[in-house]
Amino acid sequence: MRQVERLQEIIDAAKKESNGNKVLVSQHETSRSAVTLGDEDTESGTRLRVKVVLNDSLYYSEEFMDDTLYEEASKMIKELKDLAQVELVSEAEIQDAVKV
Repeated sequence: MRQVERLQEIIDAAKKESNGNKVLVSQHETSRSAVTLGDEDTESGTRLRVKVVLNDSLYYSEEFMDDTLYEEASKMIKELKDLAQVELVSEAEIQDAVKV
């Protein structure tokens, strides 16, 4: 399985194959810091992690700390849903698929 750097590469590949594409998507939110002190240098809020596997051949993974970038990735995932059969799965299921 080949890892790609950008989610757009998964979308482009799905457009090329256009029939029978299977996509696994995991979106996971975790806390950045257990303590929020209010200092502008302290991380607070959430980390958003996205992992995508296309046809057991392409793999994309990214952790977002910027909500705007995460929103852009979410829009791309919605576009992917129009191009392929998308199944929402856990991170563990993605990891199992990547190991194959």
